[in-house]
Amino acid sequence: METELPSIAILPVLFSPEQVIIALAVLIPALVIFILLLVSEGVFESVGLRFYQAVLVTTGALIGSLIDIPLLFVDESIIAVNVGGAVIPLLVTLEMIGRGRVSWWKSLIAIGMVTLVTHAAATPTPGLGITMPFYIAPITGAVAGLLLARGCRAAPGLAYAGGTIGTLLGADILNLANPAVFSALTTGGPTVLSIGGAGIFDGIFITGILAVLLAAYAGRGLRQKGGVCPQEGEG
Repeated sequence: METELPSIAILPVLFSPEQVIIALAVLIPALVIFILLLVSEGVFESVGLRFYQAVLVTTGALIGSLIDIPLLFVDESIIAVNVGGAVIPLLVTLEMIGRGRVSWWKSLIAIGMVTLVTHAAATPTPGLGITMPFYIAPITGAVAGLLLARGCRAAPGLAYAGGTIGTLLGADILNLANPAVFSALTTGGPTVLSIGGAGIFDGIFITGILAVLLAAYAGRGLRQKGGVCPQEGEG
């Protein structure tokens, strides 16, 4: 007499649910940073940097965003400057001006335009820092670059200079120079106030990337339609 036994399938389990969660927690941020690296390298090349320079600037901006250099000690608080969010954008802007990729006086105008807008839009928030809608500075920088660039050739560079340095001045420096704002931000005790610093996804770093992308995309569209940039081929 034959007895039928229930069959049990043996399925290989490569990873436990806990391992999958840990892997996703590591891989997703790594993927985001990798994509950001690729995009930002292309952005820095579009403003005139060579490939190796773009790689160095991108890597330096990401690593430098975690480094604050103390500048002033006010009572028990420290005013610091962030390497990735302030020093590197300043160096890139000076390099573009020094190499003649962007006009120095047009850069100053772009910076001034963004400074005024970001200062009006920035909101000092105790416990958080100085906050501002993320789209304001990139759009203002891109518009400034497009308006000031002859034939739109220098629009991405002017957008970067205006978007980054203008935001540093308008949102950070002018607010920190206001005693009432400084007092409100340090009311909770000893505080490090970092100019341009907010970690890897710092507003200044993202502003520069987005401003260049917007200016490049809009400028290309205008050229294709034969509108605002008819002199692009003249140099």
